[in-house]
Amino acid sequence: FVIFFSAMETDGQSLYAVLTTNEVGEKMTREINQISEVFLLSKSDATLILISLRWNSFKASDRLGDDKEKLLSDLGLVKVFSSCQENDSVSSFAGQENLVSTPFCSHKFSETCWRSHLNNLLTEEEERVVLCPNPDCVAPVGPDTIEKLTEPAVKMMYNRYVLGSFVEANKESIKWCPAPGCEYAIELHEDLLEDDDLDFGVVCLCGHTFCWSCTLESHRPVTCNDASVWFSSTLDTLKSNAWLLENTKRCPNCNCHVQRTDDPVLRMITCICSCSFCWRCLLSEEEHNGNWNCVELLFQLSMKQVDDSSYLRLWETCLEEYENSKSDLKAIEENGVPRLTDNSSFNEQDVDAVKEATLLMVQCRLVLKWSCAYEYFIAMYQSPKTQYVKHLRGEARKTLLRHKATQEELMNKALTSGDFSSFKVELSYSSTITGNYFHEYVKTLESGFPEIQVDT
Repeated sequence: FVIFFSAMETDGQSLYAVLTTNEVGEKMTREINQISEVFLLSKSDATLILISLRWNSFKASDRLGDDKEKLLSDLGLVKVFSSCQENDSVSSFAGQENLVSTPFCSHKFSETCWRSHLNNLLTEEEERVVLCPNPDCVAPVGPDTIEKLTEPAVKMMYNRYVLGSFVEANKESIKWCPAPGCEYAIELHEDLLEDDDLDFGVVCLCGHTFCWSCTLESHRPVTCNDASVWFSSTLDTLKSNAWLLENTKRCPNCNCHVQRTDDPVLRMITCICSCSFCWRCLLSEEEHNGNWNCVELLFQLSMKQVDDSSYLRLWETCLEEYENSKSDLKAIEENGVPRLTDNSSFNEQDVDAVKEATLLMVQCRLVLKWSCAYEYFIAMYQSPKTQYVKHLRGEARKTLLRHKATQEELMNKALTSGDFSSFKVELSYSSTITGNYFHEYVKTLESGFPEIQVDT
C-alpha cells in the first residue's frame, strides 16, 4: 500500500498474498493429491506421510521412490491384525453404537473416547502425529479414521490440526496473521524478495500490520529483539515506576515505598517498619507538635525518573494517536468514501487514493509510536544522539500533519466545488512525498548515525 510500503511490490508484482483459510487448504490439498496420484496411495495415507515428513514433498517422493513399502511400514501405515485385541476391544464397549478403529489396528473406541483423546493431543503445542488411543499401539490416525466419526466438532478439530501442521512446516513462506480472531494467512512470494524488503511489516486484510520475522506488531525502526524487550519488560517497568512516583513516598526510616491509604484526609502514614510519618512533609507526629500547617515536601526527581516518565507519556500519546488514526481510517471507509462516491465525478481511482492516503497515516503513526521506543533505547546507551533523534521525530510528525491537512483540504474542496479533476493527482502526490519521507526517516534511524561519536 502506498509508496511508504513500496517494498510490498516489485515491478508491479506483490511480494506477498493474503490467503483465506480455504485457500491455504487448497494449497495443502494439491500437495496431498500429487503424492497420492504419483505413488498410488490413498489421500489419507498421503496426508500422514506428509505430516510425518513435515510436508517436505521432495523428501516424501524420494523415500517413496526408493522403498515405498519400507516407508509405509516405518510410519505404521500397514495393517496389523490381532483377533484377541479386536474381541477385547469390542466386548469392552458392548452396547456402544459407533466403535471406531484406525485401518491399521483393531483397537476400537467409542466417539467419546476419540473426542477426549483428540482433544488432549490436538490442543497441545507440540507437533506430533496422532496415534491410536491405545497406549501400546503405534497406528497413526489419518483422515479416513476421522471420517468414521459422526461429531462435526471432532472432525473440525482434526482438520485444523492438519492445516496447522502444514502452515507450521512452511512457516518460512506462510504464516497465520497473529491478530486475535483473524483467520487469514500471509504467503510470501520468496522469488521476488530482496534483502530487507519486508522489514516494514506485512499488512493483513484485517488491517493488522505485523513483523514477518517475529510476528509482533510491525515495529520499525526498533529491532525484533528490542521490540520483544520493550513489550516483555521495559514498558511494564516504566508503568510501574510512574505509578510508584505518583502514588507512593519513601519512608524516612527505611526508604521503602509506602502507598497512601484511600482516606485523603489521613495525614499520618505507617510503614511496614512501624515508622509513622506525615504524608506531606515526612515528619513524625512528635515533630509536628500539634502544628499541622506543614508545607508539602517536593522531591527532586533524578534525571532517570524524569526521562522514564517522559518516555512513558510520549509512548502513550503516540499510541493514542495511532489508535485515533485507525478510527479515522474506519470512518473514511464507512462515511467519507460514500459521501464522495455520491458525486458522479468521483471514480474508483479517486476512492483508492483516499484509502491509500488514510492508510498511510495509520502506518506513519505506527512508525512514530515505535520511534519513541527507539529513542528510549538510544538514550540509555548512546545519549549524545538523543537530541538529534528527537529532532528527526519532530520533523517526521510535522510531515505527517501536513499530509493529513492536505487530504482534508482536498476532500473539502472537491466536495464543495464538485471538481474532482485534479483530486487524485494532488492527493497521490502528497502520499508519495510523505511515504518517501518516512521511508528515509526509518532508514536514517536504523543506520545508527555513525557520524555522531559516542563517548565510551
